[in-house]
Amino acid sequence: MPSRDRSERRPRHRPAEVIVDGRRRWWIAITVIAAVALAVRLGFLFGSLYPMKIAGDAYYYHHAANLFVDGRGWPNPYVLIDRDTYLPDAQHPPLTSLLLAIPSLVGLRTFLDHQIFSCLLGTLSVVVVGLAGRRIAGPATGLIAAAIAAVYPGMWLSDPVLMSETPAILSCTLLILASYRLWNRRRPLDAVWVGAALAAAMLARTELALLALALVTPIVLRLPTLTWAHRLRLLVACAATSALLIAPWVGYNLSRFDEPEFISSGLGVTLAVTHCDDTYHGPQLGWWSLACANSLRNPPAEASQRDRFFREAAFHYIEKNSDRLPTVAAARLGRTWAVYRPWQQARFDTLEERPETVSRIGSVSLWCLAAFGIGGLVVLRRRRTPALPLLATPIVLSLASMMIYGTTRFRAAAEPSVVLLAAVGLGALLSTALARRQNAARTRTATRQLLD
Repeated sequence: MPSRDRSERRPRHRPAEVIVDGRRRWWIAITVIAAVALAVRLGFLFGSLYPMKIAGDAYYYHHAANLFVDGRGWPNPYVLIDRDTYLPDAQHPPLTSLLLAIPSLVGLRTFLDHQIFSCLLGTLSVVVVGLAGRRIAGPATGLIAAAIAAVYPGMWLSDPVLMSETPAILSCTLLILASYRLWNRRRPLDAVWVGAALAAAMLARTELALLALALVTPIVLRLPTLTWAHRLRLLVACAATSALLIAPWVGYNLSRFDEPEFISSGLGVTLAVTHCDDTYHGPQLGWWSLACANSLRNPPAEASQRDRFFREAAFHYIEKNSDRLPTVAAARLGRTWAVYRPWQQARFDTLEERPETVSRIGSVSLWCLAAFGIGGLVVLRRRRTPALPLLATPIVLSLASMMIYGTTRFRAAAEPSVVLLAAVGLGALLSTALARRQNAARTRTATRQLLD
């Protein structure tokens, strides 16, 4: 049977004031949860990280935002600041720095300002998780999902560290919410929102472009009660919206590099640091090593040529060591999902300013949520609610990690799916327990009445 919007399922005899009061209480609850979420993130920032060394990707995003606001375009910030040399660059997709440019526009330009703003973005993700949970399985599930997202380390570890995972989490959560809205309502505007969320995900993390094939296309083509012509029109609306939103960045890149670059020029160096003897054997199996790229002599300075240089070197190594690919891919996948050397990976994560203890707590929490998430999948199947919007991102990121490298933060964009599936399972479990308790109470009451 086709899914219907909650407004269609709501009993018609309920007074409007009861519905409004229920919504008001829900929003009060979600506001309290959001306040807790922000406190957790700021507590982690000021309790464990501040002052944080500005290095690595965080250095890039922070300075790229300020340079953009200053009208300098999109150069390589490392080279411009260290050597006073302007080199066009697209090592990372632009969304993270574009979002950080918002506080920079009003004079909040320090690294701490950007960290706090990133924590606000993470808090916004908690609210969107709550909305998605409410859309999927009702108000109670939405609050459960938001409460988990507020405190689960997988949802907040990247926020004050200033990583692209924060916008990726937000955009993927918006995509989940938009996908379920489209499934329920099947309106052109809902298709536009799906396309916009997909574009945001692509501009946050390049590998999330695979969601166009893994999620958007199949969910639109499976929309119930519609003709194929109607489905195709909605799919065109999704595609056109995404193309329109990413076109300025793609066009900008095509105009400024020697070789064609579309969303990012960072694939080459990523492959170069993940395909060498250090990462194919020994204790760093499935991870990355800067020594891999440093061993390649005289890479070009120009970004697109450099990208091609590193890609070709990585492909050459892969071709010579193809027999190791299954083992390496399995190790990468295991590192990403905390089932292969999780405590070693927690130590590796300290290179990205992630405290080892917090990373360990995050891994244990993931295992617990996964158990409830399996139950959530069963519940969705019984209710005939599509699970694809919740499964697509974990599948895409698993495939990407097997091809590139394994690390805890690589699964970040899939964490909302983990939280929502767990919330559905936990919500169903609590609902069943409450129903049994109420039935037992009625039985006791009826028994007393008979005895009296």
